[in-house]
Amino acid sequence: MFLSIIIPVYNVEPYLRECLDSIAASSSDCWEAILVDDGSPDGCPQICDDYARRDSRFIVIHQENGGVAAARNAGLDVARGEWIWFVDSDDVVDMRQVGWMQRWLEEHKEADLVMFDLQDFSDGMSPGLTDAGAEAPMVIDECLSKNDFLTKHICYHHPRLWYRRGCVEQHQHPLRFTRGIKTGEDGEFQYKYLMLCKYPVRIVSTVYYYRHRQGSATNSIDSKAQIVKDTIKVLRNLLDFMQDNKIQMEPWLKMRLRGTMKNLLFSIYKSRQYRNNDIQNIIRAIIDSYHQKRYVAFNGILYIIAYYSIATYCLLLSLYIHIRQLE
Repeated sequence: MFLSIIIPVYNVEPYLRECLDSIAASSSDCWEAILVDDGSPDGCPQICDDYARRDSRFIVIHQENGGVAAARNAGLDVARGEWIWFVDSDDVVDMRQVGWMQRWLEEHKEADLVMFDLQDFSDGMSPGLTDAGAEAPMVIDECLSKNDFLTKHICYHHPRLWYRRGCVEQHQHPLRFTRGIKTGEDGEFQYKYLMLCKYPVRIVSTVYYYRHRQGSATNSIDSKAQIVKDTIKVLRNLLDFMQDNKIQMEPWLKMRLRGTMKNLLFSIYKSRQYRNNDIQNIIRAIIDSYHQKRYVAFNGILYIIAYYSIATYCLLLSLYIHIRQLE
């Protein structure tokens, strides 16, 4: 089995068939699609069963609702593919690329992370797959060092990556998603994997189509408060992982950690939690814990300001945003 596609399914009945049809369009039998019904209350469980009944390449797991992390972990536990691909159940993929990618990767066994391109499309619109999908993709940057590659290519969309299952499972404690984290669990998993992988490559071809759905509340105060809570957990979990695995601080990793801290500080600003004295102590504790373990990542002037006064940091951020809006 070349590829295991893991798809958590929850309350996406209007979109699920389009997603599964885009996968089933492939005539190859080199892949399996693991549909994890996470206790979906709509018609998704029946849809999953229908596809599995018609096509043996689809496998269904029904479980009680436990969140996306638990669903992905359930898929990982049964996956048989050499590569792992996490696909969201309301998006669309271009499976025409898989054959080309398989042939190239079989000739480059050292590769252990694959990155490809993603295209957005609005809900209600066609994803716009083009004829380019039938062409052989161009592989670039496979000769860059790991640090240079990860410094140059930053991936914010988890489904843009293929993970080599051997690298996920070979660790003393196989990589899994942290349950209980609602936002950022994919970033934590990705960064842990990036610490372990050795030879990432990028394929210049659009393989994934990401649907922008209406009614997103990602910028609400409540959602930013959730991001604050979860990002604190992610930073602590990453530190524990780095220490347990004797990970060395490299420029790419420092850049990722600083980006995660910036996201935390911005979410504190948006959620107005900088008015809470407890958050100041938490930020200081996180920065201190990293530096005490010799992972010096947060030593820039902005992090120093945040360390001593979150309120001052947020005031400067507000002024910066205001100036940018005037430009």
